[in-house]
Amino acid sequence: MNVLFVDDNRASADALAALAVTMGHQASVAYDGHSAADIARTTAFDLILLDLKLGESDGREVCANIRREGASRHSHILAMTGYVGLEQGVSLGDFNGYVLKPLRFDRLEDLLTG
Repeated sequence: MNVLFVDDNRASADALAALAVTMGHQASVAYDGHSAADIARTTAFDLILLDLKLGESDGREVCANIRREGASRHSHILAMTGYVGLEQGVSLGDFNGYVLKPLRFDRLEDLLTG
């Protein structure tokens, strides 16, 4: 599986990518919305895990940009968030769903093998 991890917390993005590679997957990282959209425009990813809050960017806008054009417009894109209770009235826009941060190893493994 080819996965893109997008998080403004560099340590978190790098750690998740390293775990994915250890599990035998291809992984790329982006630390901001602009870079994520650029990478997703040129590379088709099976899964994109995109932080909902990227510093000054809103993950929903980044997701919408990815969906508009490019190689990853049909990718499975999940919002990553630390906000418990997200399912209560918050729109996920173009996301396929969400996962809670911190993302546990077993949950990441489920996402990459499921």
